[in-house]
Amino acid sequence: MSFRVVFFGTPKIAAACLQALLDEKINVVGVVTKPDRPIGRKQIIEKSEVKALAERTKLNIFQPEKINDIYDEILDLKPDLIVVCAYGKIIGEHILNIPKFHCVNVHTSLLPRWRGGAPIHHAVLNNDKVSGVTLMYMTKELDAGNIIYQEPLTLDSKETYRSLYDKLTNLSYNVLRKHIHYLFSDQVVSKPQDNDLVTIAKNISRADEKIDWSSSSKNVDAKIRGLYDEPIAYSVYDDMIVKIYEAEVSEMPIKGTPGEILTIESTGMIVACGEGSIKITKLQLAGKNPISIKEMLNGNHIFKLKTNFNY
Repeated sequence: MSFRVVFFGTPKIAAACLQALLDEKINVVGVVTKPDRPIGRKQIIEKSEVKALAERTKLNIFQPEKINDIYDEILDLKPDLIVVCAYGKIIGEHILNIPKFHCVNVHTSLLPRWRGGAPIHHAVLNNDKVSGVTLMYMTKELDAGNIIYQEPLTLDSKETYRSLYDKLTNLSYNVLRKHIHYLFSDQVVSKPQDNDLVTIAKNISRADEKIDWSSSSKNVDAKIRGLYDEPIAYSVYDDMIVKIYEAEVSEMPIKGTPGEILTIESTGMIVACGEGSIKITKLQLAGKNPISIKEMLNGNHIFKLKTNFNY
């Protein structure tokens, strides 16, 4: 029997999961992804990675503004299973109840840690030592369903959002390929989450992107890594937004007030924190391209010793 699957997802990591289904010869009868949106300063309309893959493989594509708009279409597809990864919209209980084998979510954290829309960001922002992928049954409450399978992944000390995203993309692909056939069963073993261990990974706001120089160098470093390369941590210097792309904790013994520029050398610009200091190695001024500090020193720049970034 060829079981029927409807897939929900939008970005690169979701496309990897859709590819896993295709590589396992799963009968994907429909793909639901977010509508095309204008991207960047030029507001160019771009299709999602999932849509691009679905088009190449000639799958049936749906891009509703509201999920309720395609309830009847999903019902008509008669899915035995719905698989979801990083779709980006809440899926209502009436759709979750359609398939015989339920709805399964591929979530990029070890639940119940980091329920919500930004688990990868928060793992790095909080200096987590381990992350991973969870296969779980979906319920009305976000990311609260029973756990089917988890696979951990150890984080590197220099981990960034982007590097962890790429690692979890590969892991999600492998986990789904390994377990997809098991999901077509009434005998799947799952376990409830421990609600005492729940943490929430809220979506990153503009306020979250600003660096607080009064915090420790360890925390500032985690913020810069956790927001690289999306959406990028920033500070304000001389009333100008400065995005910080790359930095590291400095071992420099000189102290200063939080946000104070202590040294500017070709290897980096050292800025004081509430505890310790940070060496910035790559940044971007408003309207300019990202550059290394070495490149910055080859031309004119606005930064001066003993002046401060705002916090």
